Amino acid sequence: MRRSILIITLGWFAAAAADPRAFIVNNLAETLSRIDLETGEVQNHIVVLGNTPNQVAYHNGNLYVLNSISADMQVIDPSSYQVTFDIPLPVGSNPYSMEFQGNYAYVSGWISGRIYRVNLTTHLVDDDVEIGGFPEGILFYDDSLYVAQTGFNPDDFSYGQGRMAVIDVSNLLLVSEVNVGKNPQSIIASPDGILHVVCTGNYVDVSGSIYVLNPFSGSVIDSILIGGQPVSGAVWRDTVFLAAGGWVDEGYVYSYNAQTHQIIRGPSNPISVGLGAAAVAIDSLGFVYSCNFGNDTVTKFNTSGQVLATYGLGDGPQAIVILDDRTTGAADPQPQPGTPILTGCYPKPFNFSVKINLSGEWHKPLTIGIFDITGRLVQSLNAGTGRGESSVIWNGEDKLGKICASGFYFVRIISGGSSEGSANRANALKIIYMK
Repeated sequence: MRRSILIITLGWFAAAAADPRAFIVNNLAETLSRIDLETGEVQNHIVVLGNTPNQVAYHNGNLYVLNSISADMQVIDPSSYQVTFDIPLPVGSNPYSMEFQGNYAYVSGWISGRIYRVNLTTHLVDDDVEIGGFPEGILFYDDSLYVAQTGFNPDDFSYGQGRMAVIDVSNLLLVSEVNVGKNPQSIIASPDGILHVVCTGNYVDVSGSIYVLNPFSGSVIDSILIGGQPVSGAVWRDTVFLAAGGWVDEGYVYSYNAQTHQIIRGPSNPISVGLGAAAVAIDSLGFVYSCNFGNDTVTKFNTSGQVLATYGLGDGPQAIVILDDRTTGAADPQPQPGTPILTGCYPKPFNFSVKINLSGEWHKPLTIGIFDITGRLVQSLNAGTGRGESSVIWNGEDKLGKICASGFYFVRIISGGSSEGSANRANALKIIYMK
């Protein structure tokens, strides 16, 4: 069974090592394509994939493609386009979606109803847990795995109660299940630390919805009856963009405000793209790209919905990942030996103060910057000079002494007390402030 899953690599403070580009899985052609995001040049069929590829992701310098019917995960060098490893997965499991954490990949098996842990050093499945419910989208967030359980019934092709499973990754155990809408297919983490579960509906008489879940309380706090058939999405600042199919004359992308939950573009006024919008991704400059399964194109448009370009792809473009170092990127930080680096923070999340740990050697006064999700410097902390292990404390206040809003913040070393425009982007921490 083929549906669309989006994995985007979009981190404001990461650093990539190549020109901005997008890699797209052509599901029907069973190949990989590449788009140069600066020149618009398209290279089709650069890698031959397995049987029924349905997701592409980027982790630790490699591309990963998940193939459902051949039940394997291909590891691909994004520069040479060579398949360096082919990781076998359980036959008949129908691997659907993958997520990464450290040296492990976690894969949902749609038919088997299991989550598999893949050791990326040995290239073998070393553990699994049964959760049932025909799972699809999977997200690693705050030390837990969240998995969308569609509730599909293969006997009559109906959908039962949709749920989201919560898995403790430390022992790979199912901790809880939360009821959500009909046919949940993917999960998005919004900038304020809240999870948005994209529920497609049953394709007949139940339309799409977004269930909004607080991961810290484990409870649903709202639902957005957006309508249509949304399948996956990506967030830019406060706006979520959703690939929502469209199979007659044109494809549709919807959008809504992640904080107010106000629908901006829905079934009555969608952003029109190529036929059968299956996935979306957003580059570092805020341009949105939709994979259009029905007419073999990728559409580029701005956040207002104005179409800027259309690219011809292979047969059935279904999933996309963007590697972009203009403002955002996809590679892991590589600090130089002997330089001060941020090593962690505690507690996570925090509601009063957070301890920020650093390590290394520095002989000039060091300043630590706290940035909000837009990249604005909200507070500077003096770390003095030091050698070895050290730490600073942030109490959640901005430079004017006002308490900051709840949500995501980023911590970065600022050399010599420079402004936010010259902040070093090679090493950062993400912290969550919950008042």
